[in-house]
Amino acid sequence: MKKTLLLLLLVTPALTFCQKSAGLISQVDDLSLIAQELDADYASNKHTLWDKTLSDNAIVRINNTVMDGKTVKEIFKSHHTIFNDIEILDGYAHTNYFKNGNIWTNKWFTWEGTGNKTGIRYSNRSHFDYRWKNGKIVEMGCYFDTTALNMELAAQ
Repeated sequence: MKKTLLLLLLVTPALTFCQKSAGLISQVDDLSLIAQELDADYASNKHTLWDKTLSDNAIVRINNTVMDGKTVKEIFKSHHTIFNDIEILDGYAHTNYFKNGNIWTNKWFTWEGTGNKTGIRYSNRSHFDYRWKNGKIVEMGCYFDTTALNMELAAQ
């Protein structure tokens, strides 16, 4: 029993301190704050921050459908012709500064909007990832359920 306890006391700190850091993470850095500000820019239908921040040539995956940043900006703008009273709620973002130089922001939020054709109020939990280079989003992954969009587009 004493040997087991001694072994545990020696091995546990060694395993704990042997882990190598992949980088730093922050919720209060400039990029995390910009990621949060993008919500209001989208919801208000201004899109000035999106136009400035998302590179036209960015590689964007929306549920693994690949397109460029310029196309995505137009799609985001079109949401306001399909839905009204769009809100972004419960937003959280943090940015990972990896030792290899990559910078990624991870963002979670709830999208809400009312369909212009159906009048249905939709709520959709979403996750976006942004890879940054020189202050611009150059790669983006967007993951969310498309049921609300499909229902509105199919409505008569």
